[in-house]
Amino acid sequence: MKKLIKSMFMLTALSTALLMTSCGDDAKTPDPESAAPTVTLNNDVKTGFISLSTDSVTLSIVASADVDRKIKKITITRAVSGQATATLSDKAYNAKDVVTSEIDVVGALNINEDDKITYAVTVKDDKDKTTTKTYELTVASMATSGQIILGAPSNTTNEYRFYGVADNFRRYRAGATGADLAKNNAAKIDFVYFYNSAGAVLNAIYSPDFAFGAGTGWNAEIATWPSKNKTIFKVASITPAAFNALNSVQFLTELDYIDFTVGGLDRIANLSANTVLAYKASNGKRGLILVVASSVSATGQITFVTKAEL
Repeated sequence: MKKLIKSMFMLTALSTALLMTSCGDDAKTPDPESAAPTVTLNNDVKTGFISLSTDSVTLSIVASADVDRKIKKITITRAVSGQATATLSDKAYNAKDVVTSEIDVVGALNINEDDKITYAVTVKDDKDKTTTKTYELTVASMATSGQIILGAPSNTTNEYRFYGVADNFRRYRAGATGADLAKNNAAKIDFVYFYNSAGAVLNAIYSPDFAFGAGTGWNAEIATWPSKNKTIFKVASITPAAFNALNSVQFLTELDYIDFTVGGLDRIANLSANTVLAYKASNGKRGLILVVASSVSATGQITFVTKAEL
């Protein structure tokens, strides 16, 4: 009997302890841990290039706090190679979502070719949780192509007729089938080549928005493009040797001497070897083109080398 009473007492004590433990656990259940803010900086593009001639850099920021949290502060810093880090902005907020942009004026910065400019955007919420995103720019004012060889309109061996600065001076083909089609890459095309024996035009470089007459030139081809960039040209007073010797700083200085607001053309005809052209593209970027060799017929080809402002 004593053993039975003792066993019942132990069971009762154990049940009471378990009940108390269970009640205690319920009372101490913590709130779910909130996540740090999410941040998108410049559409999540991590790196890029900047020219010495660039006046400003835009930082586009989209920040969101977790459920029941608020964005309290966004801090932006800038670090330049070999220089102290500077705080550009340190703004307070009280919102779940923040969409903003900041413009950093870089025209007065002491920067040189190959320097790196790193922007860091740190977003803090009301629980002091932070997320940092960075955007790095390399100072590079000039890109130089290799030899760009385009075929004249009847050249069946070299079917590339157009090119642009984008994608490392990529070339494009006319037509509706095959690879590297111009109509699928119209926004990237800055230069159009055509050879025409009529009217003493011969080798000519055109702006993509040049108004070819109906049934002439690339009228039918360009009519299929969803967009047409505008490029203006001028003949430059620079020798091929000087073109080849230009470094980045000299290149920008040379371009600054050229006034594109006066006398700019959407076509330059009668191109011959050793001619140097200056151009200004739709995005405002400038450059120089050296004609290395020109075609002698509609089945031939032309060779360019391009130095482009980045």
